Amino acid sequence: MNAYTRNQGTEVISRDKMQDKRVKLAGFAARISGMILLIFLAIATQMHLRVEIERMNKRANEIRAEISLLNVQCTNLRNRKEKLTSWQNIHNRIQHYKLGLREAEHDQIAYITLEAPRAVRKTLRPVQKTAGRRMTKRGRQEFAQASR
Repeated sequence: MNAYTRNQGTEVISRDKMQDKRVKLAGFAARISGMILLIFLAIATQMHLRVEIERMNKRANEIRAEISLLNVQCTNLRNRKEKLTSWQNIHNRIQHYKLGLREAEHDQIAYITLEAPRAVRKTLRPVQKTAGRRMTKRGRQEFAQASR
């Protein structure tokens, strides 16, 4: 046999080399699969988040509609309250139910005046000091003067 035919024969590959190629191929396939899985997870997460955002936007629009409806109802109730408490309505009800009410006379009217807030605080300080003790006659007089 000549050298030409000798070299054309099948080359014998050892088992170690075959296993090394298989391990390298398996590692490469695992890396590619991992990359594809990561890309798939990123796309799935993005789609899920978009769905959640749309759901929240829809709920926000529903709540805005409820708020505007409640604002309209509040305005209507405020207008109805003003109508029912108007003098014309009260006067009509008095006449309708024949209540026989009349205006108060001058001596039946009393006016209440309120003191300034600082003056009220100054007069209440002695009362707060005596609140824990038993009230004597003098303490009652001081309390009566402070509450006037």
